[in-house]
Amino acid sequence: MKRLMCVFVFTLVFTDMHSQLLNAEWGQTYSGFSYTNSQGGSLSNLQPSNATYINANYHFQLPSDKANVIVGLSLNNYGALGSDALLDNYFEWNVSYLGLKVGLKYYFARAREFQFFIRPTVSVEYLLRGTQTLNNQVFNLSGEDEFDNFIAVPRLGLGVQYPISNKAALYVSYAYGTSFSLVDASPEDNEKLNINMHNIGVGVIIQLPGCNCAFKNY
Repeated sequence: MKRLMCVFVFTLVFTDMHSQLLNAEWGQTYSGFSYTNSQGGSLSNLQPSNATYINANYHFQLPSDKANVIVGLSLNNYGALGSDALLDNYFEWNVSYLGLKVGLKYYFARAREFQFFIRPTVSVEYLLRGTQTLNNQVFNLSGEDEFDNFIAVPRLGLGVQYPISNKAALYVSYAYGTSFSLVDASPEDNEKLNINMHNIGVGVIIQLPGCNCAFKNY
């Protein structure tokens, strides 16, 4: 985790480009938990759930108009639910994480006014709030070792963008990500807890003052 934080600091401090673009994105997250205990067993009948996400990013344009470095903040909501017929249990998780994200946006194709892009990112996220429901009881997840830590989430996204002027554009995107294990297990312990997510969203991207770029030229 310390190495990931160093990557963020390096990107922010040593990037000699000026921020030229700003975007906001919001949409739905289809997420679920994947749990494996130290004996290799997993929870059965664990179902994903829907939640929302929002993020805002600065874009640092590279010498090629086709690529931008992205640095931004995100608010992500994840969840999962399930039941155990043998024990007659119902359980549900709802968590919210604040994330710091860095990545690359690369325009790889164009069809008339539509620009298609790929967007690999990685985010470091911290728990803002979280609850676990077990039957009729609700538990606060803040302070729990599995959740009250920074988590790293790599994502790979695809999208299509359409200019609505030479200063702004709209886009739709899809991204898939999976967190590194939330459980800091020892080498002798194979326990793992991961969050898997699909993000589908819409966004708007605008040029900031002083930007020497035009969406129609991408």
